[in-house]
Amino acid sequence: MTAPPLDPTGADRRVRLVFCSLPDEPTAVAMADAVVRRQLAACAQISPIRSTYWWRGRVETASEQGLWMKTTPKRLGALFAYLAKHHPYDVPDIHEIHVPRVHEPYVNWLQAAIDPASREGPVAPRRRGGPRAPGASLPPRTRARRRRR
Repeated sequence: MTAPPLDPTGADRRVRLVFCSLPDEPTAVAMADAVVRRQLAACAQISPIRSTYWWRGRVETASEQGLWMKTTPKRLGALFAYLAKHHPYDVPDIHEIHVPRVHEPYVNWLQAAIDPASREGPVAPRRRGGPRAPGASLPPRTRARRRRR
């Protein structure tokens, strides 16, 4: 059995995973509650993390809380803006993480939770180049034609 490709053709682009770190649990809980109540994310999970980073010319270490949020492309910009505006850090750590695949029932739930109007069907693979315009010529052949003897 071979492993699935890391970025399969037709990878799911309907779910966005956003991560940010926060200074403590009460702040993380408040932020998670705020983004879910505002329907900027369908789900938010909090986990303790230990961070080591450069800050003002020296290495710092801190106990923080990691906040993982699941959202849709339509809500991504508003979620980033909300996090940046309400984050307690001078330089907030906010990342969008690439999600190549998502279980279809979860996608359906996530879209219905945030924005029922944004629900889409399964992602279909796209043809390279798309349809030709009327009157467009065919691309040049890539193989030599067979010669008759």
